[in-house]
Amino acid sequence: MKPFSFFMRSASACLLILTWGHVHAGRPLSVEDANVNEPGEGHVETWWAHNSAGPRAWTVAPAWSPADGVELAAAFSRDSHSQLSTTAVQVKFRLTVSQEQGCNWGALLGLSQTGSEKSRPYANGLLTCHHPLWGSLHANLGSAQDQAGSYVITRGLAWERSLGSVTLHLESFGQQNSKPARAIGLRHDVLPQLQIDASLGYQAGQTLTTMGLKWMF
Repeated sequence: MKPFSFFMRSASACLLILTWGHVHAGRPLSVEDANVNEPGEGHVETWWAHNSAGPRAWTVAPAWSPADGVELAAAFSRDSHSQLSTTAVQVKFRLTVSQEQGCNWGALLGLSQTGSEKSRPYANGLLTCHHPLWGSLHANLGSAQDQAGSYVITRGLAWERSLGSVTLHLESFGQQNSKPARAIGLRHDVLPQLQIDASLGYQAGQTLTTMGLKWMF
């Protein structure tokens, strides 16, 4: 899961763009993958994020699959600098069967709300391709309602590959009329159902760092 789409809001938005990337691609990615949990399975992710300009935020994001090919997700994020809270809910669909070697499609629909503002919808088309040697590629293309009520195009591209017990990723993501964010991240399973992760990103002259945990059930 990843917090949702790509929301730009004031100076703190640069922090939330990583904190709230999606309700989820799967930490520490911000770009969403086209896969979902198996029916009856889920996970809870929590992470801390820091912007070099000063803002800090933490996020908690659970996800669960009620049926084959469907995943329900939510997230709550609190910016300690602005004291704003953002909540989001989303449903993700795996439209074609996941491939160990090859590609599959997905889609997601969601709503997010910051503070007392009205809820804003977003949607994303998802593509994931796996290769046994080169790793996995994830691509997103969608639309989200901005603060002014207009709809803007959102996009993202990520590559990840397992390197022994550690998985590395590189990604770029953003929205129409804004500079993209670029990030590198690592994740490691310390236990069969517990993951630790971290990422380092850069956007518009500011550095963004995140550290998190993921519990799978």
